[in-house]
Amino acid sequence: MPYSKRSKAALQAVISRSIPAAQAAGCFSVLEGLSGGSLHFMAGGKEYVARQQPSAAMPGVSLSRQYRALKRIPAEIGPRPVCLSDGWLIVHWLAGEVKSDIGSLPVLSTMLYHLHGQARFGWRISLLPLLEHYWQHAAPGRRSLLWLRCLKRMKKRGEPNPLRLAPLHMDVHAGNLVHQADGLKLIDWEYAGDGDIALELAAIATANGVDSETLVNAYAKASHIDVKTLRRQVYRWQPWVMMLMASWYECRWQQTQDRTFIALADEAWSLLRAKNR
Repeated sequence: MPYSKRSKAALQAVISRSIPAAQAAGCFSVLEGLSGGSLHFMAGGKEYVARQQPSAAMPGVSLSRQYRALKRIPAEIGPRPVCLSDGWLIVHWLAGEVKSDIGSLPVLSTMLYHLHGQARFGWRISLLPLLEHYWQHAAPGRRSLLWLRCLKRMKKRGEPNPLRLAPLHMDVHAGNLVHQADGLKLIDWEYAGDGDIALELAAIATANGVDSETLVNAYAKASHIDVKTLRRQVYRWQPWVMMLMASWYECRWQQTQDRTFIALADEAWSLLRAKNR
């Protein structure tokens, strides 16, 4: 995501108002990601990350909600927010290692169980409005019969009844996990909201290509949930997650014209096609 001189000037003004003893930030560097880049900078001898409100709105996604989520979660789970001002969210930088894979599933499950035990955020994650939004904003030439059939089937069936409602991160992958000496922490909370714990697990297994059964077993052990019940619920959510991923890639292709998203979308549709045979 490119940032103009005007955007950076607006961010400098926010920094001057919101960070004590920091009249100006040092050099900004872009932190790339599939959702778009954030800006890393130093001010007043400390490191921060800033994200601008995206111009393309998506249902249930906003800097305001991300800021509220970060205000609620404890420091051992995610970064501390600094401010939300003039379309910019600033949070403290989390120093640590970001690995190429998701790492130990039991360690991850313990951290997730801690997150899911926190007070709810106050807004529900609803996938159907997101799926409809992605369909409506996709490139016309990319809308396929498979996509339409899957969307109609899901609208008719409705989302699975939740097994246990909890605050979810909903974007857990290797790039959003910071490994520190005192444990794992999660960054990039833009998709956070209240939802079924099994939805979070289904999303992690699908997005990271990890063994669903191993993840479910580790989480069931940490949370003392019946493993068979949890496994069935994760299975119910898997088609929804696959559809969400494929649709999101299509929407990002339309927004960016980056062919990386076409390749990812085609891969996701292939998995859905095989599942619907």
